[in-house]
Amino acid sequence: MSKTPADSYKPSPGKLRASQLITTFGPGSLVQTEHDSVLIMGTNFWWHKNKFTVKSHIYLQKITGKTHFRMPVKKDREQSIVCMSFPKWGVCKSCKWLQPHLDSPPGEKGFRCKSCSEKFGELLPARLVLTCNQGHLDEFPWVEWAHSNKFKPVPKCKENPKLKWKGGQSASSLSNYRVECECGASNSLSDSQNREEGIQLWDEETNTFVNHKCSGQLPWLQQQEPCRRVLKDGTKHPTETEIAFGITPRASSMYYSKVIRGIIIPSLAHPIVRYLTSPKGQERIDAGRDYDKSDEQIAENLAEKIEEFKIKSYTKEDILYFMEKIESFNSTQSIETENDLKKIEYDDLRKNENEHKLDKTEINPEIVIKSIPLDDDEKEVFDDVREVSVLTALEVSRYFTRITPPGEISKKNPKSKNYLCYLESKGGKTIHGRPTKKQDWLPCAVKKGEGIFIVFNENFINNCLKSSDVRLRLNDMIQNHKEWESESNWPSNIEIDEQFILIHSISHLLIKELSLESGYSEASISERIYSSKNMRGLLIYTTSAGDGSLGGLVRQSKSLLAIIHRAISHKSVCSRDPICINENPKTMKTKDLPLNLRQNGSACFGCMLVPETSCENFNKMLDRKILVDDKYGLESVLPHD
Repeated sequence: MSKTPADSYKPSPGKLRASQLITTFGPGSLVQTEHDSVLIMGTNFWWHKNKFTVKSHIYLQKITGKTHFRMPVKKDREQSIVCMSFPKWGVCKSCKWLQPHLDSPPGEKGFRCKSCSEKFGELLPARLVLTCNQGHLDEFPWVEWAHSNKFKPVPKCKENPKLKWKGGQSASSLSNYRVECECGASNSLSDSQNREEGIQLWDEETNTFVNHKCSGQLPWLQQQEPCRRVLKDGTKHPTETEIAFGITPRASSMYYSKVIRGIIIPSLAHPIVRYLTSPKGQERIDAGRDYDKSDEQIAENLAEKIEEFKIKSYTKEDILYFMEKIESFNSTQSIETENDLKKIEYDDLRKNENEHKLDKTEINPEIVIKSIPLDDDEKEVFDDVREVSVLTALEVSRYFTRITPPGEISKKNPKSKNYLCYLESKGGKTIHGRPTKKQDWLPCAVKKGEGIFIVFNENFINNCLKSSDVRLRLNDMIQNHKEWESESNWPSNIEIDEQFILIHSISHLLIKELSLESGYSEASISERIYSSKNMRGLLIYTTSAGDGSLGGLVRQSKSLLAIIHRAISHKSVCSRDPICINENPKTMKTKDLPLNLRQNGSACFGCMLVPETSCENFNKMLDRKILVDDKYGLESVLPHD
């Protein structure tokens, strides 16, 4: 990951792909490497950021409030990303001494025990860290915990207590481990992850157990803030902190990245647009306007000065056309969320090929789109089918949360901002007194591949949903979802209705079948759902970090109807049937299922669920029964030969 210019040599704990840095292992996440556990530092500490590839997307820039994005690709042999060891406690593999260690290891083999030999004294990262619902992160209070046994608490040792890690012979769960002090104090870890009561520590002055307060530490930013409990009305309590509790560094709930995606649609794909929306292009335009030059004069200057424009013989009129287009967007378009972006993408992808102003001589285009002619049967199901033989997607990491997956920030949901963790410092100073400032960029990953864009016929959607049994079933699912939204801090900005659940379920059906037909794995295929009052679309696409694609996906666009028939046949029976197919959203509440497990109908990994990289809605709002049921499933609506 990295060393800073001022530091002496520090070993790299491992490697990460650019796509991992905006999803699973972004700033603020804990990465388990071969010999250490490390915390990825915020973007303020990415010393080689000026060497990253700069990317632009005018719509994503408007949503995020940034001027550009940077892809952390490795251009030379220098390490790119700064990290620090965390937690700074380890357990000796040999003698089981639980001990603190330095900020960075002395060599490639990680940290070593203070009392054991170099050969056998490897330190394994401690099994717990401390966090709260607002995402603060701190060391687990090992010494205090060892002396806070709820049945036999004892005063904490005054000087350098020696702790031992015990247990684990009969089972590997944390409840089977305990921490022992050389003074005789001992405490089990069974209550260390209690999220209701938090960490209860013995206070020898009052002879009572007290809640360990959250410290408000943000170690990935080297900052600290007051932690105050969020009340139901969204305000903060003046004195009380959030409940601090232990959590294993490897837990999936330790890090939920909010990734916002944008397809490079035809209106953004022209090389002139790419330049004009880049930081360099904006600087030139702003500089020209500062000198009171007209847009026509600026366009003329760009046509003469930019080497790429001269090579491709772009005229002043070409540049002026796109400048006016961008200016029109900036003055008229209101875009706040990814759902707003989807409406723009949907309208642009639906345009006829001759309406797109693209440079067809471009050697490495960002999108190539072609309409597929439909026969009479296909027109009963689809309004449009587009073959996207070249597709580029820009994925931007915006923020992250801990414990609860994030939703979209919006003016309708200001309370959610209390639970956000940011990738960068918003200003001020670090705990060491170093000044920091807000960044004008966010990390991104660019992926290229291929896809199929589908617009469903409105009558087909209505026929699929006209059965009273279907509507009743889907309404029960929507009610479960609303209960989950009211309980969580993240009301959805996606329009969850019967149509969304139908298109989402068809999408998963297609992903599973297309993976068999196209040569791609399910994890390589993704979905993008366009569902609202005026949208009935679905983009099934595959992207990779490389520049190529196998072409197997777009070839299936000419036989989509047959693929849907085969998919229904293959998924008519699930390995968990009859349990899966008989799952009823209405009765889930009576089974005491937690709210987060009531988000689907008949759906499991044997039939409908796909890898998390493939689904844009966390594998929620899915139902196989409405697709395969003999009475009201798709086969009763689809045309047959």
